[in-house]
Amino acid sequence: MDLSLFKLLRLSDSHNILPFDCGDADLNDFIANDAKDYIKKLLAVTYLLEDGGITAAFFCVSNDKIAIEDMDSNTQWWKRIGGSMPERKRYKSYPAVKIGRLAVDTSMQGRKLGTTLLDYIKEFFITNNKTGCMFITVDAYQQSLKFYEQNGFKYLCPKKEEERNATTKLMYYDLRELTP
Repeated sequence: MDLSLFKLLRLSDSHNILPFDCGDADLNDFIANDAKDYIKKLLAVTYLLEDGGITAAFFCVSNDKIAIEDMDSNTQWWKRIGGSMPERKRYKSYPAVKIGRLAVDTSMQGRKLGTTLLDYIKEFFITNNKTGCMFITVDAYQQSLKFYEQNGFKYLCPKKEEERNATTKLMYYDLRELTP
């Protein structure tokens, strides 16, 4: 789907959010009641995709990292992340951006708009990035796991047992896959 058909804008405190319903109460509540507060508190930035009289989709991003201590063992870290780093550039953590929320209005679902937004986010953090950013992370809901897998995201193994049984799974995308 071509994003130029929409109006993409960064949410501001004064912006009137157009109607939105993705079918998920938590995501609907976030855009209606929390997104502007997250901006004020410097927790996350939300971007809206508007189409006529509705918010067709939105996503919010914040800073994150992938760290050795997030993994069950150094071996898992090395297999997933560390082994691909140049010898002299190994650190205990690597910079990432977290997709805190990503949702598409029910009237726009099934048109690959979510995938188009993920592609936009990937490109945005390669070409317009103001700081180092090697990865995109997401705490994916169980019902969204296949969507993120199909878009190139991989699983990070959580360190704590309770995280393994959570309603979300930590996933990542390596932005270096898109660079020469």
